[in-house]
Amino acid sequence: MIRAYEEKDLEQCVRMFREVGWMEGEDSDKDVFNSFASDSRVNIVELGGEAEVIALTREGSLRFQKKDIPMAGVTGVVASRVARTQGWPLRVTAHSIAETVQHGAAISVLGMFDQGYYDKLGFGSLPYHRITTVDPTAFNVPKLTRTPVRLSKDDAKELHDCRLRRLRVHGSCNMHGVGITESEMMWDAKGIFGLGFRDDGDVLTHFVVCKPKGEHGPYSVWYIAYETHAQFIELLSLLKSLSVQVHGIRMADPPHLQLQDFLNTPFATQRARKGGDFDLNPLSCAWMQIRMNDVATCMGAMSMRCEPITFQLTLIDPIEQYLPEDSSWRGESGDWIVTIGASSEAVRGRDESLPTLDATMGGLSRLWIGALPASSLRAAGQLQGDDTLIQTLDDSILLPTPAIDWDF
Repeated sequence: MIRAYEEKDLEQCVRMFREVGWMEGEDSDKDVFNSFASDSRVNIVELGGEAEVIALTREGSLRFQKKDIPMAGVTGVVASRVARTQGWPLRVTAHSIAETVQHGAAISVLGMFDQGYYDKLGFGSLPYHRITTVDPTAFNVPKLTRTPVRLSKDDAKELHDCRLRRLRVHGSCNMHGVGITESEMMWDAKGIFGLGFRDDGDVLTHFVVCKPKGEHGPYSVWYIAYETHAQFIELLSLLKSLSVQVHGIRMADPPHLQLQDFLNTPFATQRARKGGDFDLNPLSCAWMQIRMNDVATCMGAMSMRCEPITFQLTLIDPIEQYLPEDSSWRGESGDWIVTIGASSEAVRGRDESLPTLDATMGGLSRLWIGALPASSLRAAGQLQGDDTLIQTLDDSILLPTPAIDWDF
């Protein structure tokens, strides 16, 4: 039932994308799909001789503290109208993750459509992502002094390379293969546009890509890249320069920054616009999820400024029940002896003398990346341990707020 994508599946896969509203029947849909699927592992579920479910994964890397760890992004899981509620999306996703593990992916990341579904495969939610609409006249930044360059799908390689060089933070990911950026620029080629700046060597250093709406907006910032905070402020100056026509810019707080720090009278503006077309309408949600595929590699990447702590980990990884019987990788369930400190490790084994932490894969992954402390994850039912161990973990695992900073 599950097999690799073949060229003959193209029309059926585009049909799936149209059925779920990802595509709208444009002539360019096949080109967009081919770009989106390029440099990816693509698996489909064939039912009745036709492709009815698809899962796409793309190689990349995730920044953990100062290290880059091999990652695979699950960029799309789509089921046609005839393949719903049959369990195939979970099975083909598990199959695809197992494939990426065989090629070195220690972590998987995805964007969920709702809470709970991908928990069944061991995924755990990352921190809240805050998006708001701001009045561009309120940006408290210097006046723009340079003329930006226009950017389109024809500049996809430059855009992608610039994204890879952007200022990175803990938890941020890079996606490999220019097709991911090219397809984003093609998905709504009639409206989406980019503006940015090059250095003296004509290298693109920072840019913003927006989706307009009507004459006055709000414009939505799809993504943004910069190498320094000074470049970020120049991009805000660029957005402010659009305010002669555009009354609203909808964008996310950048990693480890708050837009409110760059706004004049944000609360007065919020009160004045409440209920109107340009209501700030803040949205805060956790829609990106993560799971460890290689506990030893991931735990070994940790370097905490604490006295070493060692504990017995009993891990439940639910992905096993969705994997094909012939899969050589069966998930990471079992007993582990974990040490966390300046140098950390996780090895298979059991030591009855150690304090025990019982964890789901989703809970352990959230603890590892710094999404929530151990005590909060215990309250959510994703970890269990005695008070002393939980408090020690809270005091020892002190990480910056992780930010994926590459939506997919």
